[in-house]
Amino acid sequence: MKIDLHCHSTCSDGTYDPNVVIERAHQAGIDVLALTDHDTLRGIEPARIAASAHGMTLISGVEISCEHELSGGYGKNKSTKKIIHVLGLDFTDHATMQATLQSLQDSRATRGQQMTQKLSELLDLEFAPLWQAICEKAGGNPQAVGRAHIGQVLYEQGLVKTVQQSFDKYLADNKPAYVAIEAISMADAIALIQRCGGKAVLAHPTRYQLSATRVRKLISEFASLGGDGCELPANSEPVSTRKMVDRSIAEHKLAVSVGSDFHGSNMPWRRLGDVPRLAEAQRGIWQDFTALA
Repeated sequence: MKIDLHCHSTCSDGTYDPNVVIERAHQAGIDVLALTDHDTLRGIEPARIAASAHGMTLISGVEISCEHELSGGYGKNKSTKKIIHVLGLDFTDHATMQATLQSLQDSRATRGQQMTQKLSELLDLEFAPLWQAICEKAGGNPQAVGRAHIGQVLYEQGLVKTVQQSFDKYLADNKPAYVAIEAISMADAIALIQRCGGKAVLAHPTRYQLSATRVRKLISEFASLGGDGCELPANSEPVSTRKMVDRSIAEHKLAVSVGSDFHGSNMPWRRLGDVPRLAEAQRGIWQDFTALA
């Protein structure tokens, strides 16, 4: 089976609606797909209908924004608070999941407006037309606004040379236009996912601007909180990074997950189905999915 357990649609910060994501996944030869939009389940049902028409299996998925404080280190680096993403996969209780995530969805619109306000002041732009362009980029849904949408608008308006530059200069953590998102704790996210019948997976552990030591600590703490699996680093990351994550996964007896983190045209380097292969003795989280039983 060809499996991709991490991708996004216009229901969060992707550029293609769920039906198109499924169509592209089908063209890429994917058999099992999880649509994991940020803090919302809105795209799952239309994606499931489209997947069924193509003979694909759709796994219920979501990517939850969590707040987690990593301890350890020295001096001013003794502890650091980070927004960590946890994937919920193959859960069955959609009602409980959606009810809990509603406040996070509502906070996204407020956060998007706050970042746009900061940008309008930094770049001497009118707020209203900038916010309108960003909302249009998010499919007219203020709750779906993410930093990728904002970065794309800045690029299209010639305010930065690349989308990545918008993050480097303005949108990345602790940059001038950054606003922290409202989040639940990592422990609560894991508990929520499992209470809803799913598996909790630590998403892209090497993308949080952490040292190697803290990446290992993050994986360790995720496991100690009862997490089920860890996503493998992308194929584009160094071999040494992959080996480090593999060692941590083995040490803490976690299952592994694979996903492209596809977003569409705003991050074209992430392609559906472009996922890493499992190392010897690694166990895929999908072996526990009821949807594949």
